[in-house]
Amino acid sequence: MNKLLLVFVWLFTIAISYWYGLSQKMESDRLFANRSEVTDSSNSTTKPDTLVVGTLSNMGKASVSNEGPVQESNIVPNQEVETESRDSIADRLKSGNPVVRMQAFAELLKNPTEDNIASAIEAYDKLPEGPSRFSELRLLTFSWAQVNPQGAMKWVKSLDGFEQRIGSSSIMDSWARKNSDEAIAWARENFDGGEGSENPYFVGIISGMAEDNLVGATDLMSELPYGRVRGRAASILFEQTWKKGEDISMNWAENLPEGSLQNFAYREIGEKIAREDLGRAVEWVDEMEESQVKAAVSEDVAEIWARKNPVDAAQWVANMPEGEARSESMEEVVTQWARKDPTATADWLNQFPSGELMDEPIQRFVREVVRKDPEVAMTWAEAIVNEERKERTVTEVKRVAERVAQQKEAEASGQPQQNENPGDGGGRRPRSGPPGSSPQ
Repeated sequence: MNKLLLVFVWLFTIAISYWYGLSQKMESDRLFANRSEVTDSSNSTTKPDTLVVGTLSNMGKASVSNEGPVQESNIVPNQEVETESRDSIADRLKSGNPVVRMQAFAELLKNPTEDNIASAIEAYDKLPEGPSRFSELRLLTFSWAQVNPQGAMKWVKSLDGFEQRIGSSSIMDSWARKNSDEAIAWARENFDGGEGSENPYFVGIISGMAEDNLVGATDLMSELPYGRVRGRAASILFEQTWKKGEDISMNWAENLPEGSLQNFAYREIGEKIAREDLGRAVEWVDEMEESQVKAAVSEDVAEIWARKNPVDAAQWVANMPEGEARSESMEEVVTQWARKDPTATADWLNQFPSGELMDEPIQRFVREVVRKDPEVAMTWAEAIVNEERKERTVTEVKRVAERVAQQKEAEASGQPQQNENPGDGGGRRPRSGPPGSSPQ
């Protein structure tokens, strides 16, 4: 009897448990169905909130694309909205983060309406003065020049010094991309310098033309008078050709007028190649006939090699045929080697017969050793063949030797030392930059 009672209780417990579990599952399914229905309804009737930034008239305000107020129940739970998407352009224009600020300027100036330009000017004026806002200035003036270059130029002329030059160049660059003939005409009419003077507007014009009209930009650059403007224009054009490929640069250099322009172009190519593949640059120089181009290229290749290994560079230069190219290359080897081992450099120089082509390498050696050993420097200075160069170098050595002696006396007596004039002796002759500083 007791056993039957126990079995009955056990079966009754199982039945109750089964019924409770089944009812819970039905309730869960009902709730899930209701939630899906609500979600589907929300998605079909209400779009996610989207901020639309207006132009200048509503700068700093955001309008919601939905019609009517947004109902809280319509927002999908856990929906994330990026903070920056909610910020207005006006706020981002004032950001201390230069990336955020530049993005805001670019977004605003993508459509250079009168209102947008005015807003960009207002934001620019509020930025801290100095180089930190030059990028915004370039964006502003470049965009403005696409719709009203003369108006942009009028505003830029109210700026000071460097900002005026940056803004003017950006305007001419932008203008030339749209209408180079019009930009050139304006530049010639509005330049205050006399005939033969450097017109700074042409740097921007040539930069703007370079990408799509390389031939026209090169012709314009070639017509410019010698000076910094022509030199900067040449640098811009070379970099533009190099971006298009080594063959394009080679062809460009080959078609330049012989002289400083062509020499500059080839030496820039030589330097690029030497930094990427020194062996190929050396082979290129060895295949050249003696010329100003070879002298220019070999000088740069020798400098790069001598910085890495002056002994090997010296051996290469020594095997060159006598001429200007060897002389120019020797200067670079001497400069680098004398700083590391002046004795070995002097022994190397002694291998070559004296002559005017050896004068510049010797003078370079003198300038490198004069501070450490004025007596040795004087001995080499007196070996210079050209009398005018010799006299100038000897005078320089005497002046530096006197100053070195005074410094040693001051050190011995404990007196304060005089600052040495960096222009006396020492140092290498500045590498000739882009053509323009002197006539051919």
